[in-house]
Amino acid sequence: MDYPTRAFASIIVVAFLSGSLAAQGPRQPQEGSKIQVDYAATRREIRSFEVILANVIKATFSSSPFALVQEPKGVYLQGYGVTVTFLINIHRAVLRTPFGDVRQGVEVTPELKKRRIAELKDKLIKVLLDDGDSLRQLRKEDFVTVVAFIEDTNFPDEPNENKTLVLSVLKKDLDELARKDDRRAEFIQRMRIVEY
Repeated sequence: MDYPTRAFASIIVVAFLSGSLAAQGPRQPQEGSKIQVDYAATRREIRSFEVILANVIKATFSSSPFALVQEPKGVYLQGYGVTVTFLINIHRAVLRTPFGDVRQGVEVTPELKKRRIAELKDKLIKVLLDDGDSLRQLRKEDFVTVVAFIEDTNFPDEPNENKTLVLSVLKKDLDELARKDDRRAEFIQRMRIVEY
């Protein structure tokens, strides 16, 4: 997936999320909820969350230093919440060049790729559970969403293995279950997890 295609995919995700919100109609502020958002504070909170995510991703793919193609980038969407996207490249250990195949370490098997994706998903859930409540500018009815675009560099004659992973949870659930590993199963049940 080249850069224009990734950018277009990111725009589609944001448009989809905004469209589903528009279909619900405008939200009425609840008793005690903030109507005004401090955008400077929100930006700082999102930036801190981006750094936490980047560190977790780099640790997950430490054997592949170039796996993180696009650093996590977050945006606040009025009436929806915060969405953070990033791009991972689960690349092969063999590269085809005009001079022949070049091996880079151990062959990355499909099973290893699946394990890495499962490990990444598990760590993203843990980040949301441990650090999602740090987004304090959000209202309880807002969402925190993490979108991982997973790109698999394939040879032209092989099938495409690209995936998208979407993890979304309400801010009220983050606040209620934050930093409570004993309630992890309940937290996962409250989340929306989509892989395609």
